[in-house]
Amino acid sequence: MGHERFSSCTRRAVLGAVLGLGATLVLPNAHAGDFDGVTLRVATWGGSWKKNFEDKIVPKMEAMGGKIEFVTGSPQANLAKLIAARGRAPFDVMEILDAQEDDFKEGEFLQTLDLSKIPNTADLADFQYNDQWVATWTTQEVICYNTEKFAELGIPVPATYSDLDHSALEGRVMIPDITSGGGLANFGGLVHAAGGDETNVQPGLDLINQLKIRKFWSRGGQTVTEYQSGDIYASISHAGWCQRAAMAGAPVATVHPRINDAHTGVHKYGWMGIMKSTTDPKTIEAAHWFMNEYLDGDYQFYFAKQSGVAPVNRKGLAQMAEDPLVSQFMITDLDTLGNFLRIDYGKVDISQWMDQWNRSIAK
Repeated sequence: MGHERFSSCTRRAVLGAVLGLGATLVLPNAHAGDFDGVTLRVATWGGSWKKNFEDKIVPKMEAMGGKIEFVTGSPQANLAKLIAARGRAPFDVMEILDAQEDDFKEGEFLQTLDLSKIPNTADLADFQYNDQWVATWTTQEVICYNTEKFAELGIPVPATYSDLDHSALEGRVMIPDITSGGGLANFGGLVHAAGGDETNVQPGLDLINQLKIRKFWSRGGQTVTEYQSGDIYASISHAGWCQRAAMAGAPVATVHPRINDAHTGVHKYGWMGIMKSTTDPKTIEAAHWFMNEYLDGDYQFYFAKQSGVAPVNRKGLAQMAEDPLVSQFMITDLDTLGNFLRIDYGKVDISQWMDQWNRSIAK
């Protein structure tokens, strides 16, 4: 970011001196006064997601004289706010779901990024950034299953979604409702696995009806509760929810389902962009700075481990690979991840997907 880097010894000495004097903490790569008077408004989720920012990034901004205000809500809710405000966004940067890409292109809500001010994009894959937005996280959508129950009942370890069509699993499987956070990505995965595609989803609907689902979850945490109670033996969700179930004491493991000859595993992506309605130069500078901090390898590892998602930064992903718990549930090999299915939302008519779901599933 153009600031001089300290050696580790110098950094420790400076921070120790500053803390000893009780003065304002000036962090590496941050200059006191850089963002004097700037308030950056960030549209993101609440809860632990926001707390991660508050713990690691907000202090750096405050050390430079600025502050960050959070506009909390789902990307769907924040997009509704943006549309209601006719593009005059009540925030400066926003978390965006991959399924919303066309909405943002059509609405022309985002300004062009100066990627030279987001140098951490160098640690992303080429498709994970452009001059409109950068990828900030990804999930690995998996089959989570109770290893003890599968062994007890003689159910083979699943390799595909179709393997959940087993008599001993009737009424014991949960999958996401299409309106949930993981709904579109997982429905797309089921569709492709059943032989359909973005424009022909009927094979996926037929497969879902064949599985005799117990419940459709709206929040991933519901699967954790159902594993704890013993009411489900398998579920479809992102790997972080399976990891949380294990941390809660459930004997679970993940499988990255084989989709077809080209793909094993399913990705969902989160992006971030700067609103076109943000015009103050210092705020725009702060927005680029925030996005670069979000993409820092150490922050990516910390945030991903806390939130159950996967880093997009290669360095953060490498740290995940060294974590014995996380590596049980997530894939960290870049070549393997490159074969995951990513839904092409440019070909998706989401309202049509919803309509077909409601007519076939939500009876």
